Amino acid sequence: MRFLFVLFILLPILEMVVLIKVGSIIGAWNAVALVILSVFVGIEVIRRQGFRTTLRARQKMAAGELPAMEMLENLAIALGGLLLLIPGFITDFLGVFLLIPPVRQLLIRRWLKVSGVKVQQTNIYEAEYRREPSWRHDQTHLNHTIDGDYTRENDDGRSGSQKRH
Repeated sequence: MRFLFVLFILLPILEMVVLIKVGSIIGAWNAVALVILSVFVGIEVIRRQGFRTTLRARQKMAAGELPAMEMLENLAIALGGLLLLIPGFITDFLGVFLLIPPVRQLLIRRWLKVSGVKVQQTNIYEAEYRREPSWRHDQTHLNHTIDGDYTRENDDGRSGSQKRH
């Protein structure tokens, strides 16, 4: 509930205050021009970085690997782009922050650590992700075949008994 309050009430108010302050310092039209410029710059950066990350993901998939880091990076790039499209300097700052590759990768690693996902990696783009189970037991029973009987009803209502091995 507190997050929604900050997102929908407090953030727009803070954006207006910052926009008014910046506008009073550099001029109203200059402030508006900066906000509009950030939208175009954001779209271009998203297009370029998103393309590169998607290309890396396709290369990993072609090699038979899971492109987990690339998918998370694309999500962060999309979130950064969304923040750049929202008018205001605070959201622009947060959006640019997410579009800086080392910062984005650091935030992703921290988020994975907090969420309980184990990461084994040799470098930033080669990682394996495993979520540790909350319960542990012997899983050798998963490879056994189960033998049983079943009954299949035909369309005319008759039933037949079959045994499956």
